Amino acid sequence: MTSRLGDPSPARRGRPRDESANDAILSATIELLGNGGIAGLSMDLVAKQAGVGKATIYRRWSSKEELVLEALSSTPSVEIPDTGSVRSDLLAYAAALAELAAKPTSDVLPHLIEAACYDERLRASLNEYSRLRQRVLRTIIDRGFQRGELTDDDDRDMIVDILQGAWFYRRLVSGEPFTSAYATRLVDFALRSALAASAARG
Repeated sequence: MTSRLGDPSPARRGRPRDESANDAILSATIELLGNGGIAGLSMDLVAKQAGVGKATIYRRWSSKEELVLEALSSTPSVEIPDTGSVRSDLLAYAAALAELAAKPTSDVLPHLIEAACYDERLRASLNEYSRLRQRVLRTIIDRGFQRGELTDDDDRDMIVDILQGAWFYRRLVSGEPFTSAYATRLVDFALRSALAASAARG
């Protein structure tokens, strides 16, 4: 069969993807993660919660980890605070991280990191997700530079590494709580370190 212009009609690729089913599956995944983390999550539970067949899920995601990562990517990130100062913005950001660390989904990241060690595609998706979640922090730091609170020599990557590195270490290794009080000390340490490094280079 040809079109009016004489070009072959495009081949059909099966039934169009049902976006309502897609949204229902992602919403169900987030809800189940919030109730019990990833350890108790299964495709059967997601299918039941979303009101779809399990085959519908597997047509979209080949593993539980891929589904969870896309579900997390679909949720809003931490809001970008704008208090007027880089320190206050970073404190607000760190306080939001402290709230995240206390939620039942705290087992999700360790599970995804472990699975990514054996799945290159999942590792690439996890790296992309991590970069996406850095956007808020980097926006705060860039805005501090634009306001003149951070100098041209301040190492923005170092501030990111200090703040996120400490958060990941506590969640994945030490098990110590990431509290608001600790977050405040961490922000001040990161800013002092960046300014000291700048002064030493100058």
